[in-house]
Order: sequence, then structure tokens, then C-alpha cells
Amino acid sequence: MTIYRRYGLRLLITLLVIVYTMTNAGRFHIIDEVSLFALTESLVQRGAVDTNAIAWSQWVNSPGEVLGEFGPDGQVFSKKGPAPALAAAPWYWLLQQIAQLQIQIGLLQGTLLWNGLITALTAALLWLSAVRLGYQERTGAALGLLFGLATIAWPYANHFFGEPLSALTLLTCFYGLLAYRQSGRLGWLWLAGAGAGVALATVTAHAVLIGVLALYWLWIEVNITLAGGALRTLPRGPLAIRLFLALSALAAPLLLAGGFLLWYNRVRFGDPFATGYHFATGEGFTTPFWQGLWGLLISPYRGVFWHTPLFLAVPVGFVGFFRRHRAEALLIAGLSALCITLYSLWWMWWGGFAWGPRFLVPLAPFWVLLLAPLVETMVRSPSHPSQRRSRTSWLRSLRPRNALFFGLVFLSMLVQLLAVAANYVNYEIELRKLFPTDWRNPLAHGPPAQSLADWNHSPVLGQWKLLANNLRANADLAWLSAEGGLNLTILGVGLDALATVLFDGRVSWRMHEDYHEQNLPSWPVRNVLPLLALLVMGTWLGASSRDPLYGAPEQGYRAILADICRHAQPTDALITIAPYAYHIPMNWMGGLCEQGIPIFGYAANSMEHAEAQRVLSQVAQVYDRIWFVTGGLPPNDAENTVERWLAAVAYKADDRWYDDYRLVRYATPLPLRNSQSVPLDMFLTDAVGQRVTIWAVRAPGVVRPGEIAPVELTYELDTPVNADLRWFVQLLTGDDAVVSLIDTAPAQGYASFTTMPTGQQFVEKVALQLPDRLAPGRYRLIAGLYDPNAPNPNRLLTPTDRDHVDLGLLVVR
Repeated sequence: MTIYRRYGLRLLITLLVIVYTMTNAGRFHIIDEVSLFALTESLVQRGAVDTNAIAWSQWVNSPGEVLGEFGPDGQVFSKKGPAPALAAAPWYWLLQQIAQLQIQIGLLQGTLLWNGLITALTAALLWLSAVRLGYQERTGAALGLLFGLATIAWPYANHFFGEPLSALTLLTCFYGLLAYRQSGRLGWLWLAGAGAGVALATVTAHAVLIGVLALYWLWIEVNITLAGGALRTLPRGPLAIRLFLALSALAAPLLLAGGFLLWYNRVRFGDPFATGYHFATGEGFTTPFWQGLWGLLISPYRGVFWHTPLFLAVPVGFVGFFRRHRAEALLIAGLSALCITLYSLWWMWWGGFAWGPRFLVPLAPFWVLLLAPLVETMVRSPSHPSQRRSRTSWLRSLRPRNALFFGLVFLSMLVQLLAVAANYVNYEIELRKLFPTDWRNPLAHGPPAQSLADWNHSPVLGQWKLLANNLRANADLAWLSAEGGLNLTILGVGLDALATVLFDGRVSWRMHEDYHEQNLPSWPVRNVLPLLALLVMGTWLGASSRDPLYGAPEQGYRAILADICRHAQPTDALITIAPYAYHIPMNWMGGLCEQGIPIFGYAANSMEHAEAQRVLSQVAQVYDRIWFVTGGLPPNDAENTVERWLAAVAYKADDRWYDDYRLVRYATPLPLRNSQSVPLDMFLTDAVGQRVTIWAVRAPGVVRPGEIAPVELTYELDTPVNADLRWFVQLLTGDDAVVSLIDTAPAQGYASFTTMPTGQQFVEKVALQLPDRLAPGRYRLIAGLYDPNAPNPNRLLTPTDRDHVDLGLLVVR
């Protein structure tokens, strides 16, 4: 690889990463991204593959929004292919290590930059593919720029979808096969197989596209055989051995990927062939072909030519490409036909809330490659150095055909800029008002604006409407938002870096690679260039971390997370009832906690579902402590089925508010597994004769500092009680100093003494949160009742006039 090409590739990647970072919103757009991110988070923090953190998303109106599926034990797993989450895991881990150095960066926000890197690498590989096919460096560079800035690849570089990885891996497979055809080296076949394997693990349906690429390999082998194996790098020996080695190199990564998918399916669903999709209920290839084809190619709603006008030039480019590269042209045509057919038949061919035909993103680099003959006539390097200095030479390229092509390029870039400037989800919501979903058949969720008569409802024009109606409210840029306003730091650093790269790129473009490599910047300057991209990304991460959407430090939900992470243990679990704030722990918890704890994110009514019941019952049997977070709900809310379940099975230690969020700590029955009930038979009474008998107590004999010690009281009302009595349980030192206490109404607030019957035994489950630095020794455990509405002294008394009952000793080690 020449110095010119290496330098150009660095420029291209740096430029695109800066552009993608500057146009990234730093927020999720649809549930697909959330599902993939939840998998990445589980992989890095706990080495698990569940997405229980967003279990609430399983019970929504539209099946199109259900991106998970239940395993046999009720746990939730993403239906998406695992490769995008796995590929992003090292990036997430790196961000986590930085965040744990007390550097405030959001892990969710940082992970959203990942596909910008993937898309920039795809553009660079497209450049290399063009050069492999015999085109000039300038042509390769131009194709990389067209792909990165003038196709739907740009908007999806700012999403956490799998489509950008699909585009990269399928192009990697093509490039490996192309390089093998030219060199005969088996290493290129291994690369092709690796690309195909990752593509398969991204979307299983890509198997049909991989089949087309395999046919291309067979064609290569036939031609090599007919040529007598003339390539010097081919292994010597009989034809069968050579074919076996070639097939092994290509198929080995594919077989590994296939084996991994079978294992992954078995881990999730207990069946290696279960994918999580419900083909029997309509999630399959059920759309009439012509309907999906019209939608993907022509319709104002998702038509590819509306969202990337540049592709209108592809049929013209294909003719010239076919003349020069017949086999590769037929390969791309086959890939295109199969991919379009596949997703034309898919039940949700429009891809849900998305921008343009997102299922066709993997075809974008191939379609841009078809434009190579057209592009080369416009950007060909002059044959003589003197021609490079002509200031009017570019005018000669503006023939009508070229002018039309440049017009399509400009229009395509404008469309992509609109896509990243405004939040297209806002317009999707508006479209649902104009074209409402028939909830009697929710699988028919969307799509609107299908007729050409609906051209004025196209999302492309909708972006204009959003920006015209309210620029700041609809902006989809981290440096411009309704909540945070204009962030000049991101804007200033980004524009300066962009100007620097554009200047260097212009100088590089004007150089003829055959004669002026010596005039390129020195190697330190060339190698330091990517640091500009890192500078922009770092600035963006630091500034965008102050986005109000993710909360303020030491306030609300973020304060809760900080509290949890200061005390978290490997035997802890977190249950959340805050489905509209799921992004806050996703952004911050990995950086705050030194060790990951499992998160079970449910809605208030989730215990109505058998799957949630099974999972949470298992949680109570496996973990020692439960952290419980609610958002916007009062204690003991009638609709909060999860908290009611916790009151029945777990031991409440404390209950604290952090603005509109609430943190409750519980012990599970697990610490009591070796403890026996100790009889007490001690009653408490007040001045009017109301009497309650404590029959027995159950508590652990030995505890450690920082643990939650569960305490179980068995009691009975001997007489009717007309006062709203409350329990208190305290841990005392030898000199009666309180080191921990809990104060609660009966049944953790779900019952009242005034409505409880007499002659029936009840069990009160409470717990004591022990201080982290509690000194070893023996401590007294006491309990009692008091009337908060009575004048002091308001405690009920024992027969010996004591205001509490001694429950026994607790040993702290």
C-alpha cells in the first residue's frame, strides 16, 4: 500500500468520524437500539446475554416494538443477531474503564459513536475495493466520500443498529474474494469467510446473500482451474487438495459463526434452532412481494430513491461497470435482487420507526461501487503534472451528464443532512396521527404515505417541516437541543478539526499519487491525524454528558445509582419500575459500579405476567439483597404489583426519596436459610387494652458489616386495634445506642392494624441495613409497636412495663 493511499485512508476515516460525531444526537431513537445496547451492557458487565434491563418492553401495544423474547425461565433475550453487540463490547469496555477513572462520560452516549467508526471503515474498504478493481486512488476516495456522506449510511452511522456492521462485513467478504481472485492467497479467503460469518451472526437471513458470494467464489475456482492454477501463490498439488484448502479457509469462519449461533440460541431459548421470532403468528415473510417492493424502492415513505437520490445514477453506472467487471456486476446484481426480495416479503419491511429503507443499508457500498466508472471520468488524475494547475480544468467536466450527477450528489447529501439534523421519530409520530394504526390488527402497525399521491407526507419533506416548525425542539444534534441549548464547545472544536482535515484533504487531492508522495506531510503529522477525531469524540463525550435527559450528578436517579454502586455486592440485584428512565442507568451505572449487578427492568403491572413472576421468584432465591427503584410512583401504589410482591416475599430495610425517584432496599429470604424461628410469646398493650402478641422471631445469628439483616416477626392481634400502629425494629449496642433501625406499617404499608382480624397469625418482614464500618461484637435486637398519633410516650408496653421486646443477640463479624 502506497504512502499516498495510507494517508488518504486516514484522512477519509478521520473526516467521516468527525462528521458522524458532530451529527450524533447522543440518544436512542427506537427500541431496536435499546435491545442491542442492553445485550452489550450485559456482556461486558456480567458476561451474560439477557436483556432483562428492558423486560418492560415485552408488554407494549405494537409487536413491532417487541425486540425481545422470553426464555424458558421467563428471562428476556434480544431477538437481534448478537454480532453488533459483541463487536461493540470492546468499545463499551474501553469507555467503561475511562468512566471508572472518575471521568464523566456517558456509556450509552459513547457507544452510540461506535457505528460511526464502523461506517468510516466501510468507506475506507470501499476505496480499497475500487483500487482492487483497477480504479485510481482518487476514484476510490471519491466513492468512499459518496458512500459516507451521500447515502443512508450517514444517518445509520449515528444509530446503534446492526445494518452498518452488515454493510462492512458483506463488503469485507466481497473484498476478500476479490483479492483471492487476483492473488490466490488463502488468507484472503479466510478474511472473506470471517466477513461472511460476522454477517451471518448479525442477521441470520444474510445466509442467502452469503450464498450468492459463495457462487462468486465457485466461479473464481472454475476460472483458476481452467487457467491451470497459474497463480504462483496457489498451493501446489492435486486439484482436489487445492479446492479442499480453499473451501476450508472460506468455510471455517462460517462454520464457527454457525456453531456460535446454535449455542447462543440454546442458551437463550433451550433450542439451537429457535431465534425468538414468531413465524406462526405473522412475524415472517408474509407481505405481498409487490407491496414490499414498491415500498422499499418507490414509495414516499421508505423509497430508497427518495432517501438517497444518488442511487438514481446506479442503473447508468451499472452499464459501464458491467462492461469492465462482468462477474462482479452480476454478483452485486444478485445480492441486490435477493436482499430486496427478502425484505419486500418481510412482515415489517419498512423497519418500524426508522429513516428510509434501513434493511437496504448493507447494499449501499455495493451500489456506490457500481458508480466507479462514472466517477472516474470526473475525478481522473491528469496524465501530466502541468494539467493539475489549470484552474478551469474542472469546468470541462461539467457536461450535462456530469452536471446531473453532481446535482444528485448534492441532493443526496442534503437529504442525509436533513436526516441527522432533525429527529425523524417526531415526524413518524405525526404520520401515525394522519394514518392511524388499526389496533385490532397491531401487526399492521404502519406504514403510512405509501401512494405517490402522498408525496407531501414523505419523511424527507417531513424533516423540512420539523425544522421549520421548531428548530430547537426538533433538532437531533447533541450540541443543539431544547433542554441544553447551543453547546459552543462541541461546535467550535468540531468545526476547527473539520476545517483542518478538509484543508489537508484538498492538498492531498491535488497531488498526483505517482509523482508527489514526497510532498505529503511528514510521517509524524500523518500519524497524528487520527488524534483529531479522538479530540472531537472526547470533547463531544465530555460536553454531551451534561445532557439533562440523563439527569444531573448527585440528583434524582443518578444519586440513587451512585448510592447503589458505593455499596453493591456480587450477591445484589436491582429491580426498577422506571420504564421511561431506562436510559439513565444505561448511561451511568457501568462507570459508577466496579462490578456489574443484574438489572431487572419492569413496569408497575408486570407481575400480572407469568414470565415476570418466574424471574423475580428466582431472584429472591438466588440473591441476598435487592435494590428497588421506582420513578414517579408513590409508596404502596395500588398499580405497583412488583412492590406488592416484594412486600410479600422480601424484607424491607429502608425507603428513601431522591427527588421524583425512590430507592428501597430489601433482604431476600436467602440469609435466613439456616435460621430457625425462636419462640417469644410476649404481648404488647396500650392504656386502653389493645393487645398484640409477638409469638416468634426469626433472624440470622451472624452478620457482617454492610449487610442487610432480615428479621421476621410472627404476631397476632389479641384484641381489635383501632389505632394505626407502626412497627419499629432496632439494633442496639451494649449501651443502648441505635446502630440501625426500621420503622414500618404492617405488611410494609400494605395493611393497617385497624382492618386486621383477631386470632390470626401474621408475619412481618423487615430488615436492618448494617453500617459499613460496624465494629465486630454482639448487638441487641429489639422490636415494638407505637402509635404515631398518640401523645408521648406512645409505645405499647410489655407486662413488665418495658416499651420493647428483646428479640435476641446479633453477632457481627
